[in-house]
Amino acid sequence: MELRQLRYFVEVARLKSYSLASKTLFITQSTISQQISKLEEELGVELLTRDTRHVELSDYGQQFYPCALQVLDDARAGADRIRDVKNLHVGTLSVGSTYAFSPLLKQTVLEFNKQFPNIRLNIIITTKEELLKKLCDHELDLAVTYKSPGGDERIESHLLFQSRLCLIGRIGMFQGLGKQVKVQELSRFPLALPSKGLQSRDILESILYAEDVNLDIRLEINSVRYLLDLVSNSSLATMLSEEAIQGVRGLEAIPIAHPDGRMDGCYHYLKGAYHKMAAQKFVEVLQQCNTTNRTFKIR
Repeated sequence: MELRQLRYFVEVARLKSYSLASKTLFITQSTISQQISKLEEELGVELLTRDTRHVELSDYGQQFYPCALQVLDDARAGADRIRDVKNLHVGTLSVGSTYAFSPLLKQTVLEFNKQFPNIRLNIIITTKEELLKKLCDHELDLAVTYKSPGGDERIESHLLFQSRLCLIGRIGMFQGLGKQVKVQELSRFPLALPSKGLQSRDILESILYAEDVNLDIRLEINSVRYLLDLVSNSSLATMLSEEAIQGVRGLEAIPIAHPDGRMDGCYHYLKGAYHKMAAQKFVEVLQQCNTTNRTFKIR
């Protein structure tokens, strides 16, 4: 059973004429007759009764006609939905982010929602390990995190931007320091740090592993937003990616002079999985926002 056979049958039944149907469908009368005969053969019943002048629905045809109409309507609706998805007029997108990366998503989410208001966004903030698990379980379409050593062969990762772990504090509190801060100099500052398990803290711990440095840690917190708010309103400093202070006024960042201090931002897909057009557009908006909204101060 083919859609064209249903379409031919419905048109003949509606017009009660093979010749009129052939004109409206722009195909030959013999083609219509042949395809309807194949449909009747498949169903094992006669759908139309015909003589030299009239075409009428049989008892079987009367029962089949509304079903055929519904199938054609559903097929048209399905095609319309596909066009809507293609043009981003409908759909959903699930995006995951680590805690440290989440401040960077604010402008992206607002801009994406402005450009594609009919795409429903589901944003999940959690650890990188949990994000990659959700990606592999098909619970996420896309994940954005900072790159960490090692990789998962099931995941394909793409660089968004190159960044570094930085000492961050209010503008003016790092007078006397150069364009980079040595690891040994970090002990001079009272610190509010991201909690252990967050990416920036893990990178800091790897840097400190072989260094004889005692940090003055006053508090730890797992919210980057709250952490930056504390630093903005106190004499405390913290250590995060330079990108973390994007859009936050009154703060400056000094890169930590260490080869393991890179914090490259990446987006991740499940390898071999279907990539929604909405996910591709989200990445484009993310790249644009990161390029055009770098308002933070870095030495």
